[in-house]
Amino acid sequence: MGKRLLFFPSTPRFGSRWSISKKERKKVMSLISSSIVPLFMTIQADKAVLIAFGGPSSSGKTTVALTLKALLPDVTLIHLDDFYLADSQIPIDEETGYQNWDCPQAIDFEKFTTYILNIKFGKEQPPIESIQSNDLDVKLTPNEKNTILDKINQQSDKFKRKRLVFVDGFMLFHNPEIIKLFDIKLLFHASFDTLKIRRESRGGYNTIEGFWVDPPDYFGKIVWPAFVDSHKYLFVGDDVDNKLKPEVSRQFNIYDINNGNDTPLLDLVQRSIDIIIDNL
Repeated sequence: MGKRLLFFPSTPRFGSRWSISKKERKKVMSLISSSIVPLFMTIQADKAVLIAFGGPSSSGKTTVALTLKALLPDVTLIHLDDFYLADSQIPIDEETGYQNWDCPQAIDFEKFTTYILNIKFGKEQPPIESIQSNDLDVKLTPNEKNTILDKINQQSDKFKRKRLVFVDGFMLFHNPEIIKLFDIKLLFHASFDTLKIRRESRGGYNTIEGFWVDPPDYFGKIVWPAFVDSHKYLFVGDDVDNKLKPEVSRQFNIYDINNGNDTPLLDLVQRSIDIIIDNL
């Protein structure tokens, strides 16, 4: 697939469609470095454990995060979507003329990184008025809920003195410096066809300034190419339908969670809570 240019209103054009620039990478690294001193200066009552629920749009990450939040006590959930730029600043894909909500440049990563680091190092942060609804009708049966709750209760010691902070988003693993912000990393994924059906069944999305409805074939022209281009470096043969590269799994300790079309929610929740408990 050939490269297309993105342009921003009132800003110079980029030479690469989805990649993060060297300037942006240095900015993230600078923010991380500047927070090292507060790490040693801050006395924390409870250790914040940052858990990333990442993956492409419609991969199930938000559903699993919300389900676990409903079953675990005192969990904070942060949505990457709340760090989008204003609607008028979302980059435009030159080939289609569509706003591109699925590239890294659509997110204020400086603001996001600062917010996450402050939580990591025990600084109080004002709550975010989310554009996402955190209300969830948990789609587990009473027996399934009890199965998960029993597992949590049996491992209650693992949760002591720890404050779980879930972060869900479509662009958490595109940049190694962003990946390193998190203590536990869950990467949800599914096939192109499965994700496309799920995405196109949705009516639209709340934005900072309004509401977005996908134009025709938005998933195939924008959403999927953005995920492939920004995340293929994680996968064997640069194929996002393949397994994670062994060196990626070792270096970043990312856990791959396949959410195919017939995967029960209980399986996803069990797999996720098992990984979380094993890494606390």
